[in-house]
Amino acid sequence: MEMGNDAAPADGDMAREMEWVNNLAWYGEASRYDGLMCESHPAKLYSNGVWEKIILNVTGLQFWQYRLPCLEMVILLVFVLWQFFAIFFKKLGLPIPKFASMMLAGLLLNVLIIVSGDGSILKDIFFHKNRVDIPGCLGSFGFMIFWFLNGVKMDAKRIFKAETHARVTGFAAAALPITVGLVIYKIKPAERIQLKITEFNTLLLMESLTSFSEIARLLIDLGMNNSSVGKVALSAAVVSNMVGLLIFLIMVPITFPSWLEGVILLVLMIFFMVIVFAVVRPTLFKIIKRKREGMPIDDKHIYGILVLVCLSCIYWNSLGQFPPLGAFFLGVAIPSGPPIGSALVERLESFNFGIILPLFMSACMLRIDLRVWKEVLTFNISNEKKLAVVSLVLLIFLLKLSISIVVPYLFKMPLKESILLSLIMSHKGIVEISFYAFSFGLEFLDRATFSILVLSILLNSLFLPLAIRFLYDPSKQFMCYQKRSLVSTKINGAIKTLVCIHRPDHISSMINLLEASYQSEESPLTCYVLHLVELQGQDVPTLISHKVQKLGVGTGTEDSENVILSFEHFNRYVCSSISIDTFTCKANSNHMQDDICWLALDKAVTLIILPFHRAWSIDRTAIVSDSEMIRFVNYNVLKQAPCSVGILIERHLVNKKQETQQNLKVCAIFVGGKDDMEALAFAKRMARQENVTLTVLCLVAAGKSKGWDQMLDTGELRELILSNDTGNPNGESSTIYLEEKIIDGAATSMLLRSMASDYDLFIVGKTCGENHAATRGIESWCEFEELGVIGDFLASPDFPSKTSVLVVQQQRTIAKYH
Repeated sequence: MEMGNDAAPADGDMAREMEWVNNLAWYGEASRYDGLMCESHPAKLYSNGVWEKIILNVTGLQFWQYRLPCLEMVILLVFVLWQFFAIFFKKLGLPIPKFASMMLAGLLLNVLIIVSGDGSILKDIFFHKNRVDIPGCLGSFGFMIFWFLNGVKMDAKRIFKAETHARVTGFAAAALPITVGLVIYKIKPAERIQLKITEFNTLLLMESLTSFSEIARLLIDLGMNNSSVGKVALSAAVVSNMVGLLIFLIMVPITFPSWLEGVILLVLMIFFMVIVFAVVRPTLFKIIKRKREGMPIDDKHIYGILVLVCLSCIYWNSLGQFPPLGAFFLGVAIPSGPPIGSALVERLESFNFGIILPLFMSACMLRIDLRVWKEVLTFNISNEKKLAVVSLVLLIFLLKLSISIVVPYLFKMPLKESILLSLIMSHKGIVEISFYAFSFGLEFLDRATFSILVLSILLNSLFLPLAIRFLYDPSKQFMCYQKRSLVSTKINGAIKTLVCIHRPDHISSMINLLEASYQSEESPLTCYVLHLVELQGQDVPTLISHKVQKLGVGTGTEDSENVILSFEHFNRYVCSSISIDTFTCKANSNHMQDDICWLALDKAVTLIILPFHRAWSIDRTAIVSDSEMIRFVNYNVLKQAPCSVGILIERHLVNKKQETQQNLKVCAIFVGGKDDMEALAFAKRMARQENVTLTVLCLVAAGKSKGWDQMLDTGELRELILSNDTGNPNGESSTIYLEEKIIDGAATSMLLRSMASDYDLFIVGKTCGENHAATRGIESWCEFEELGVIGDFLASPDFPSKTSVLVVQQQRTIAKYH
């Protein structure tokens, strides 16, 4: 009503006004009779339940039209759909990346919304009129956190550690497509250029670069992050990322209409990086130094970092640039690994990648035009601009593919591995689609161009991993072309061992076993000590050689200080005839076995010694820890090791030399087979020590004549014992040979129980007694198959002894030259 108008409002208008006010109060939104749409803020999240009906006697909004139930339904739908695709691909054995499953979930929702029509509930849920897209906003927040975590996990120092061919490949794979694209754009007549300069630059930059985070995630999904090709690809991807950022910074002043404005913007961006690396990073290091070793980071520091993430994105958005780049640079500045980097990854990654980020991927897929996809897939492109986009994408892909093959091949990389590297370097994923979505939101790209680019990323993520899996055979990566076993090594020949350490309590057991093993100047023993540390807060596995990297603050050796000092002391003061080289491996627990096998293959190791996954109390009577992670590593090393492997179960001090004058009593159990011969070969070396007495217990099936294989085994056994006796320094026999006839497994069990307290160490082959009377009836008792039937029996808590056990497996496979 106008001022000064004394006329009373009409009753109908008053009623409609009251209805509008009531609707706004109860539902949080209302449409007035004159068409004005109003909302109350803060918005109404959910309905008032039964009170709507009881008090107002009206039916409220549908439950999915309230903000909170709508958000919950979107999250549930997207989560169920992308998990369905992920599980489906996994069951089929297809190495499809998880983000491709998220894209397919969004694509399916897009199709369902189109099929259901304009008035459908599904469209009302995802495209509600006159309302902020809350799921999309939450997905954008997840996308920001994704970029931040990529920075946290990225090892920027890798660019300095990369080999020459990795650096050249990373640089060439980015520089060549960009150079060719710019040349084509310059020489082509202006009237024939279909793309705007902003569209062309966006496509050229993003299609030419290789995202480190995408490559790291792809390699983890394919189980290739520890392979030689995978390591080169990671280093090349870091170089490619740095090249892209450098080109991006150079293009900022060039693309601005005013040169001065471009320089000012560049200065503001550099100012942000200076603040992040010169202020934030040193501050975080000071926080870490104040914390006691092993103590977690305080929650207030985590919250403070998240606030900085949001402020970084706001700052870059105010500059008119890609906001997540601010979060990415901040992430790079965060000290990687524990306690800060690992805590951020542990708290944020799973929830963000599993719940929030799929919302962003689905939102991107809901923006595409399926009609454009139909034109491209049926080769019926309607206009020249779409054809130009498709041609540019294909040209850059082929250039990137070719240069990534040629450069490594020129550096003497095998052709098959060069092709694998090129396919990995051509992979596209979340980073590219997010930048395209940002450009589409700023209207740098039209809907048709955006749809074509999203289609190219989806096809790339579906077919490239399949091609890589087809070319890459993980079973052959640790194949060895020569025999690496104790049996094939001369009795007085040099041997190399790889000792693995997970926990501090493994140090003493491995040192004791090494000291009890025979070594001299004539029969030297080289020992590589590998300390395995679970990788936290990073994607890239790291192998540190402590001959090159000495102890010191900030050198990455803090985790291994006890291991290094203990073995140095052992080598210097106890046993100088052993050559010791110490390494630290920081890797994901699912791939530690790859690092162990790679080091064993590289160093031509004869025997890998692994600690058992169970640890006993000080009095060696009770189990105090049981690590499934260590058991998983042991199990996989046994399957793919390029040499012989031993698992040490220590419940008794193996070496008595320093404590008493008593001899160390060792019992090698022999039934027959390659593993038993390998175990006997190790026992034979131990028996050359003056203070070691070896007993060989040969189990023979009662009432059966010896077969040809058993006769061969027995002959080799006697030859082994005789050759061992002739090498004893005192000229006296240090080996006792016992032969027992066994009816079944029960008799074996009784025999071993009666001998339990007579020895300090049992040495047994992994397959000892398989398909033999010695284990008949007790195979089902075996709890840990990696120990074999008899090894598992000796290591069980029910065995009436605290005797240690070494289970040995001979080298399984030897590749043949073709």
